[in-house]
Amino acid sequence: MSIKKLAGQTVYYGLSNIVSKLLNYFLTPFYLGILTRASFGEMSNVYAYIPFANIVLTYGMETAFFRFAKQENKAHVLGTSTISLLLSTISITILLLFLREPVINSYAGELAGLTGHPSFYTYIVLLMAFDALTAIPFAQLRLEGRPVRYAAIRVAGILTTIFFNIFFLVICPKLAAAGHQWVPSLHSGADQTGYIYLSNMLGSGLTLLLFLPQIRKIEWKFDPALWKKMIHYALPLIVVGMAGMVNETFDRAWFLPQFLPGDNMEAKKEVIALYSANYKLAILITMFIQAFRLGAEPFFFKQAEGANPQKVYARIMKLFVVMLCFMFLFVSLYLNVWKVFLRVPFYYQGMKIVPVLLLANMFLGIYYNLTIWFKLTDRTKTGAVITLITAVLAFLLNYWWIPVMGYYGAALATMVCYFVQMVVCYVWGQRYYPIPYHLPKLITYIGLAVITYYVFNWLNAKVLSPGDIYALKPLPLAVATMFFAAYAWFIFRMEKKEFAKMPFIGKYIK
Repeated sequence: MSIKKLAGQTVYYGLSNIVSKLLNYFLTPFYLGILTRASFGEMSNVYAYIPFANIVLTYGMETAFFRFAKQENKAHVLGTSTISLLLSTISITILLLFLREPVINSYAGELAGLTGHPSFYTYIVLLMAFDALTAIPFAQLRLEGRPVRYAAIRVAGILTTIFFNIFFLVICPKLAAAGHQWVPSLHSGADQTGYIYLSNMLGSGLTLLLFLPQIRKIEWKFDPALWKKMIHYALPLIVVGMAGMVNETFDRAWFLPQFLPGDNMEAKKEVIALYSANYKLAILITMFIQAFRLGAEPFFFKQAEGANPQKVYARIMKLFVVMLCFMFLFVSLYLNVWKVFLRVPFYYQGMKIVPVLLLANMFLGIYYNLTIWFKLTDRTKTGAVITLITAVLAFLLNYWWIPVMGYYGAALATMVCYFVQMVVCYVWGQRYYPIPYHLPKLITYIGLAVITYYVFNWLNAKVLSPGDIYALKPLPLAVATMFFAAYAWFIFRMEKKEFAKMPFIGKYIK
């Protein structure tokens, strides 16, 4: 597969991922306009825990599938991984349902708003189970290079989720007010969050149903010897994933509730809501990162079979960083526009964390790109060590900074941890799988993007819009556009030859 083909697949995967993420993205202002602050905080807390459960439920089998499908009989790998996930998901789901009462009556259950609402817990468990069962079918489509079907199924699931959100939260209350007794009235915020979980469960359930024709064609044979090799490869990825989630979502799930001063649970829920709402503004970078990973991971494993793949990886990294820098500036320079997304003025005070989280996600994206060295060399245990180091660092920094700086401390800790994770992975990787990354250019592009934002921010605070840097005024918008255009011009001059080789845009560059 060439870089052009990778770019083409990334566009397809990116479009599906961006469309699905954007659809979910615009559910956030919908929720902010409907839910109370405490209810939005409860929901954010629940969705911060779900990635941890997804890692346990899939236990690295998706990445193992990619690795061994190129080495072993593809049909055997597909059948073995699917049967493994099916049996483990059923077992874990049954166990979680048995543990329902102690979980919902715990401190964590109360913070998540599950106490007294056992049905909410059931929806969440089934949602996670459906997602786990679709992991291998989605991976199969990626390996086979079928991005259109991949996109269609993913978007269909999201549209289903959105439909039921609108039905339960908008249409049902109106029908109930008109005297229809067959619909829920949803008078309280707790009722509303429950139907949000139900909507997500139905969307994931439909996604699984759409995969049934594909799943039925699987060769249902389990190879114990192959499974042992896959598990040996995959299990360290659980540690990698879990430790990574400590940095990515544990701030909302545990650090903020535990380390914020005071015992007022409602106040803590509101801080989680404030932090989570502004965290969503960094999603444009994470959308691109996820889209890139979906297209790049199969490519990296295939490219490893060719001659001198390291040069290709270095080139990809450079283009990847350039796109991340543009997205960082696109969001951070126009925060006075993006604040419309938050709808409720209460949430505006948290926008100061957005540039920090954008930068954090840039470092995370680069780290994901760097991890290819230990996946290709079967040193997945190294990845576990790296993420464990940063998980410990995340605990220490949040323990130190949240009591002092509140939710800003959580954002700053996230950025520092991702930076350390990125640097350690790079240094370690160069020892075992040297890749000639264009380090001076990468540092220049990132550093210049950060300087561009902070110079604009200082100018905005002192001259353009003193007193309210997020005010929506023509002059700050015009100056922000000038800064963005100047950065784009610099990158274009530096990488003109590279852009000329790109699909779609290359033909317009001479």
